[in-house]
Amino acid sequence: MTTTIVVLLVVLLLIAALRLWLTANRLDRLHVRTEAAWSALEGALSRRVVAARAVAATGGLPPAQADELRRVADAADRADRAHRADAENDLARVLSLLPPPNEEHLAAELADANERVLLARRFYNDAVRDTRALRSVWFTRIFGLAGRAALPDYFEITESSAKAEPGAVAAPVRRTAARVLLVDDRARVLLLSGTDPKVGSRWWITPGGGVEGQEPLVQTAVRELAEETGLQLQPAELIGPVWRRVARFHFTGVDYEQTEFYFAASFVTAAPGGADRSPPAFDASGHTNDERLTLTGQRWWTGEELRSTGEDVYPRQLATRLPDVVAALQGCDDVGTVDVD
Repeated sequence: MTTTIVVLLVVLLLIAALRLWLTANRLDRLHVRTEAAWSALEGALSRRVVAARAVAATGGLPPAQADELRRVADAADRADRAHRADAENDLARVLSLLPPPNEEHLAAELADANERVLLARRFYNDAVRDTRALRSVWFTRIFGLAGRAALPDYFEITESSAKAEPGAVAAPVRRTAARVLLVDDRARVLLLSGTDPKVGSRWWITPGGGVEGQEPLVQTAVRELAEETGLQLQPAELIGPVWRRVARFHFTGVDYEQTEFYFAASFVTAAPGGADRSPPAFDASGHTNDERLTLTGQRWWTGEELRSTGEDVYPRQLATRLPDVVAALQGCDDVGTVDVD
């Protein structure tokens, strides 16, 4: 009996050791892949900067526009990694407002550079997603297999150029939506889990949905919050819109281009006398038929949980921008609409 137990223990230890080695090896490869993807993305971004400078120099632009393009291109080229996304968004915004270059080869070079940035950014974010997912697994965290390697961050910039999916025959459905950043007094934000039943994908989003007719944005936000969570708020309880986001996605077999406006609202969990008031229960009674198929639950997320999760959360910049929303709700910051991704 004793020999059997010893053998079993040895086998278990060997299995555990093998899993440790395989997981650590895979994690190392993912970190290497992420850094390689970042290098490729940097190369694509630098190529776009060069193309933008060429357009500023010889693209036949008015002097003021040429100077502005040169300025944002220089800022993107000098930006460090932490601030590169904001600088690149400024460059993309300026490029989107310019007329086509008067020389055909410049227009082609700029279009190619934009396409390379789009693809490189997607490859990099895919690598980041896979790395973060493995690092979030309990086995990886308990044994500290990531070591001191920094958790990679998504690179979120506006996609200034996009091609239709192969075989697509129709333009994307364009619509306007309003969403609610509901934040409690512990600085947690309420997110809904969703799925595309046709492909089985899963993600987390803020409550919200499309505008109906000539409905005001704030009224859409209030209505959608009530439909999706059961929580009733008045328009006066919302501030904003604090964010604006243009989202392009494929959902239930349809391509969408959706302009989203985010409002912020507070939810107080501390009841009079110091007792805790429970968050609103997930109430699906107001769901539409589509929502019954696609919304699967809700959860309150802390900033730390958002930063460390390997799951898909939209908008991507929610973790980094959430402190600004908390400050706005506390009256510490002026409210203005900021573009996010």
